[in-house]
Order: sequence, then structure tokens, then C-alpha cells
Amino acid sequence: MKLATFLTSGLAAFTAAQTPAPYTDPKSGITFSILQHSSGYFFGLALPTNATGSTDFIATIGGKGTGWSGVSLGGAMLGKLLIVAWPNGQSVLGSFRKTATHASPAIATGPFTQSPIANGTYVNSTHWTYTFLCSKCIQPDKTTFLPTDTSPSLGYALNAAAPPQKTNPASSVAKHTSQGQVVFDLSKARSGRFEEWAGYAGVPVAKVGRGFEG
Repeated sequence: MKLATFLTSGLAAFTAAQTPAPYTDPKSGITFSILQHSSGYFFGLALPTNATGSTDFIATIGGKGTGWSGVSLGGAMLGKLLIVAWPNGQSVLGSFRKTATHASPAIATGPFTQSPIANGTYVNSTHWTYTFLCSKCIQPDKTTFLPTDTSPSLGYALNAAAPPQKTNPASSVAKHTSQGQVVFDLSKARSGRFEEWAGYAGVPVAKVGRGFEG
């Protein structure tokens, strides 16, 4: 099923329930457990079958228009590891963020990296998508979900307004116009093909993120 179709057909009941469901991206072939918001925002996870000691996952995040999409890997906003992304022309910018206040989150630094997956990152007439291998992104400091969690709550946030410096991955972002938390059943995100899919990833982007053209 094409994502454009996925965004419209049979979506009302799904988004109303805010329940992640399996979805295979037709370009990358990667199967995610994906949350779809009525705005067009989406976030999905793919994980290895063995949770013990794993700190990596594959993520896909996107939306419609030129605004930003974000996810909290720890559920809440404050003190958690966040990922923010938005389109800039035919490229997509992504960065890690963290904040202790209800303000535009600053760039976060640490061992974690984003390695874009080219065949799952693109901008077209219906939506934009950023797919990447998130390495060392599951942290033991309670800023993210844990590898052994079975049903963690992850947070989502979005705003249809483009960041004021949309060419700068460290740009501030306007306050979210929609946000919430959703429980992910991680058993539905696990796949024996994870290592194959992770092999699609390119080199890690700079710590502050950068534009990536699919």
C-alpha cells in the first residue's frame, strides 16, 4: 500500500484510536510499527528480534507540508531524548534535541547517531519521509525507552509551521500545535530482517544533524 493511500484510506478509525500498526514502506521495503496522526504526521519503529543489550533501532518520521515533526523516545518532553525533523526543498533535516523547560529544545549531544537510509528518505507531492538507523539511541539513563521494554509510551509533537531557519538543522522550532503520548507494542516492531535493513544505512550525519537528500 502506498503511504499516500495509507494516509487517506481506512485511516479515520486508526488515527482516532492512536494505535501504532504494521506498515511496510514501498520504497525501502522496511516494515515498521507506525503511528499515523490525522495531520499526516507519522512515526515508526523497526527493532531487532533480540532485545537484550540492543541500543539501535530504525526509525521513520515524516508529515505533510513544510512543518516539523518530532518524537520523544522517553514519552514526555522534559529531560528526554527527542528527535526533530523537517523538509527543506528536496532534502530532510534531522537532529537530536533535549530540554529542561517548555521551550524550543536545544541540540543534544551524546553517543547516539542518525545514519540516513536513502531509499526511505524523500520529499514528494504528498508527504516527506526521513528514515534512518538510530545507533546507540536507546539509553540506560531513563531518557529513552529501554531495550527490554514491551509497551513503552513514546511522545509525538508537530507544527505545520516551518522552522524560522529551515536550512539549519539546529534551528529553533515553534511550539507544537498537537502533541501526545502513544503506547507502542514493541513485539510488533521486531523483525528478523533488522540487520538486513540496517545495512541500507549510509554514514552518520553530523552531531547537529544536516540536510539529507533522498
